[in-house]
Amino acid sequence: MLKHAIRQEMRARRKAVSADERAEASAIICAKLAARIDVDVFLNPLKKDSPVAVYLASRDEIDLRAYIEEMLRRGRKVVAPRWNGETYDLAVLKGLDAEHLRRGPMGILEPAEAELVQPQNVFVWIVPGLAFTRDGSRLGYGGGWYDRFLSAAPKDAVKLGVAHSFQIVDDLPVEPHDIPLTAVIDDSPSFASFRHKDYNVHPSEEIPPFS
Repeated sequence: MLKHAIRQEMRARRKAVSADERAEASAIICAKLAARIDVDVFLNPLKKDSPVAVYLASRDEIDLRAYIEEMLRRGRKVVAPRWNGETYDLAVLKGLDAEHLRRGPMGILEPAEAELVQPQNVFVWIVPGLAFTRDGSRLGYGGGWYDRFLSAAPKDAVKLGVAHSFQIVDDLPVEPHDIPLTAVIDDSPSFASFRHKDYNVHPSEEIPPFS
């Protein structure tokens, strides 16, 4: 199937998800992230204080607010895309209240202040997309923003896609410039089927609450 057709199908399927279903899926994924991604298990100890790159969700995307709030509570630096008039930078996200946010050109929230962090200094990434495969391929929205970010990230950065389970497919068209993800985290009720070996350790484990 061509990229355009996959994007159309996935946009339609996401739009059909109710607000309650999206909230439930988001809560499951945020709990998984908070449990596994003090991802310091993946990181060289010298890099464990890396900022965590997140996104601020549009209406149909998995909402990371609960995870972002938890990382800020733990004292982790969080960064998110911010429009500079020509392209997207990464800027420090200091909070989720009105004083720390503004609306970007597509109506999506972003950090209010231009306190920038370079992608090469970020070792943990949580990225959206329209479709993913279990071996880490990702189909984005077609703008190439995350391709640019991830290509500038360190080679050993942890790159995590988040998705409803129906967004995970058997195969996707892959381009030479595509950057594979470390793992894909979905809204299934276990930690199973993640690409990175360290995400497969407890496939039947219940999702723990935030600590």
